[in-house]
Amino acid sequence: MNMSDRSPPQDDQAAAAAPSSSLFSPSPSRSNNGHIYHLRGTPRSRPRRRHGFEVWPMKNETRKCNDEVHGEVTIPPAVQIVLDSPAVQRLANLKQLGCAFNTYPSCSHTRKEHSLGVMETASNIIATSNIGKQQLNITEMDILCLRIAGLTHDLGHGPFSHVYESFLKASYKQEKEHPELYSERNAKFKEQFGMDLPDLPPSYEHEKTSLMMVDDVLATNGLEIDWGALDEPLKQVGNGVDSETFGVIQKNKNEPGETTVDHFTSRDWIFIKECIYGKPLVYPDAPETQKAFVGRGKNKEFLYDIISNRHSGLDVDRYDYYARDGLSAMGKKDAYNVLLRTAVVAKGLCPNRDTCFDCKDKPHSEEARHLMICYPVKHISEAMSFFETRINNHDKIYTHKKTKAAELLMVDLMLESDLHFSTLLSTQHNDPDALPTHSRFADFEYPKLPLSRAWMYPRLFLRADDSIVGVIEDKVLESSDKGLASLKKILRHLRKHEFYKCVGEVEIDEIGGDTLWDMDEDDIKREMVTILLETEGNRIARTNATYEFGDDEQITLDTNDIIVEKRELHYGSKEKNPVLQMNFLEKKHFEDIETLPIEKLPLAGPPEKLPLNKPEHFIKRTIRFFSRDREKNELLGHAFQNWKIAKEEGYNELKMCFEDIDDEGESQSNPALLTQESASYSAVKRRKLDF
Repeated sequence: MNMSDRSPPQDDQAAAAAPSSSLFSPSPSRSNNGHIYHLRGTPRSRPRRRHGFEVWPMKNETRKCNDEVHGEVTIPPAVQIVLDSPAVQRLANLKQLGCAFNTYPSCSHTRKEHSLGVMETASNIIATSNIGKQQLNITEMDILCLRIAGLTHDLGHGPFSHVYESFLKASYKQEKEHPELYSERNAKFKEQFGMDLPDLPPSYEHEKTSLMMVDDVLATNGLEIDWGALDEPLKQVGNGVDSETFGVIQKNKNEPGETTVDHFTSRDWIFIKECIYGKPLVYPDAPETQKAFVGRGKNKEFLYDIISNRHSGLDVDRYDYYARDGLSAMGKKDAYNVLLRTAVVAKGLCPNRDTCFDCKDKPHSEEARHLMICYPVKHISEAMSFFETRINNHDKIYTHKKTKAAELLMVDLMLESDLHFSTLLSTQHNDPDALPTHSRFADFEYPKLPLSRAWMYPRLFLRADDSIVGVIEDKVLESSDKGLASLKKILRHLRKHEFYKCVGEVEIDEIGGDTLWDMDEDDIKREMVTILLETEGNRIARTNATYEFGDDEQITLDTNDIIVEKRELHYGSKEKNPVLQMNFLEKKHFEDIETLPIEKLPLAGPPEKLPLNKPEHFIKRTIRFFSRDREKNELLGHAFQNWKIAKEEGYNELKMCFEDIDDEGESQSNPALLTQESASYSAVKRRKLDF
């Protein structure tokens, strides 16, 4: 591996200016580019003053820890500083799989464990594969940046991981469609603080919040990215680690027993953020929207494939969580080490040239190629198996009906709490003892905010983890507000594991097709209730229906009792074959690939022959129906069956089907016809649904 120093984009256009002399060596020795400094064992407990701040040198101590997937994880000194930051430690309080532990009790591993695994795999793919042997000018600083990107890539996840994203989506929709529900909350907030709550955006990207929290990692260490001095040390903005001794520690070849530090530059941390985001940065993570990568140049663009592969989706993030989640849920992990060991860098065809930021403006007559991670053509089947793991994990773990039922209950808990508590969490806005924040939050003035806005401010987001359930419960127990009855009910269901009931599921290819899939969930619910009241083509325009169950018992079915969940399972590229998004090389190209300079690397391409284990279809879409009320599970099951019959057969007379069970346990069909005149039915003492 060539260990020469990193170079900025545009192929060494900007030379780094020499920084000021080090405070930690009386007569510092530095390399010609000014990046190398002596460390003479200055204790971390003995700060020095520089630029008006107390700063500490980085410890020269590498740690190791065990990991159930990778065996051993190495933690270099710079990584330890990042690992010790509050933003990364918060990941220990976030379950990787959200509510899946309700289905698989052993699925209790955290985002911190996963992030450490991604960090380790990011360096292993270079150290153990052909990539590390090629003439690619990969430096120790490049590898350290990749490790930190792997460690910090999930900092933007909220409570119960992806559940928080579902909550924000539902919260935005509810606030837009039913603003009257929030009028009292918003009025109280404005009366207390003299300002309106900030609006929610239409969509939430946890990757962008991760970028905000990367800045927070630096801020808590007294550092900040300086876009005006990209190739200088990080800007020292407060007390913390010394920016000139924060980076890669190496042995000094000229003076045995001494070490040198190749310090981070602002460009390095921009590279870290770009690896997380997977594309050029936009405001506010850059002064303006960037049209190309800034952290590393074209000759190192393959490094961006390692954490978040924008070309094929086969990256170390997915490699780790496929293996870790499968091990926790099923007791086994799928081994894809062969793909990591045989990876190489070659010139591959861009599979997304119409959307790729680098290729979309090129004329189609010009071939669009990137330096990207490619694989031997003989491992096409292994690549297909990798993506099969994705759809299997989503089917059996991530979207298991019990997991989803628990998630839906958790989303309702967050929604209901957001409706009542506009000041759930403090921002520590005027607290002199609060941790420092990035300078971009200098004008942030909100003293408190609800859970739906926690991601807007780092100090707030630090406390938005899985412990939020206890925070909400304490607020409810301390309040005498009778309007919190529904919130108390949800908390009781959650504590007793009384999750919502899945009463039915249909495959889109069998019923409704794209027309049904494109219908709004609320329209599907209204259609279900209306069909329940329909006969012979006559439709009753109502949103609820009341049914009598004998002995004057009545149950009312309302659209709010129904949850419609659209479930999409695919191999990673929607309708496309993900293997066709990859580039492969024939065996002959591996003979001298380790000696070839970058400009002479071979051309790779998509496979000409597909593996025998290729699936017939690459996407499966279903719609599932959940009941919020346990007492209405049976009634909603009947409603689902009638709706399904209407979609399948177009019945003119819709029937509610029961089975009478006699004393011998034999069943007898006893359909009860619903009519427009009578929207009620009598139930026998012992009955069961006919599905």
